[in-house]
Amino acid sequence: MVKLEFLLALIVLLLFASGSFARNLFVGNAIFDVPQSIGNYEFPKDIEIPKNITPPDDNKFKFLLYVSGYSWHQCTNNNNNYTWEFEESRALFFNNEEDIDRYPTSAVASTYKNPNQQAGITSLGIRSIIPKNDTSGLITTAIVRIPKPDHPEDIALGLEKTSNNTGKGAFDDITYIVRPLTRGGHPPPDVQCGTEEYPVGFIYSSPFIVINMFYHPEK
Repeated sequence: MVKLEFLLALIVLLLFASGSFARNLFVGNAIFDVPQSIGNYEFPKDIEIPKNITPPDDNKFKFLLYVSGYSWHQCTNNNNNYTWEFEESRALFFNNEEDIDRYPTSAVASTYKNPNQQAGITSLGIRSIIPKNDTSGLITTAIVRIPKPDHPEDIALGLEKTSNNTGKGAFDDITYIVRPLTRGGHPPPDVQCGTEEYPVGFIYSSPFIVINMFYHPEK
């Protein structure tokens, strides 16, 4: 009987402690200490942008963001031509590289699947996730890619054209996005698509970190 009473008392104590922990976890501003704005407005001095992914002269640098996430590619067969086709990408955007370590409260924007994406074209949406301070978003579509033969596992460097800018904030006047630094995010070589390991229809997931530089019209 004593053991049973002790056990009941212990259960009550544990429930009380867990309840206190839960209350402490959800009280205060620690987890809600989110950024108040989008963008690192200092042009990076150690980045060289290849000429063929440089935006037109009537556009200028506005800000950059660090991007961390996953990309998915599907193995396809088109008349015995086995290739990986971009399926979807999900990522979060951060003002500074060190902010990635403070995920998720340090993120300022996220990607979403473009509902009007056409087959064979890489296109996705980007929108603010701090709507109290920024409600902007856009659709971005790849127009130039520079593969990295020395690092085929990396996403290609690239230039993207934006459209459907909405809301008010950092993204509302963005016209081009430059991707000058990449790591990860690319599927295996096409020769591995359609094999026993990666049959047709297989969807390959790969993590990545890239830098996106956002441009807007010269005023």
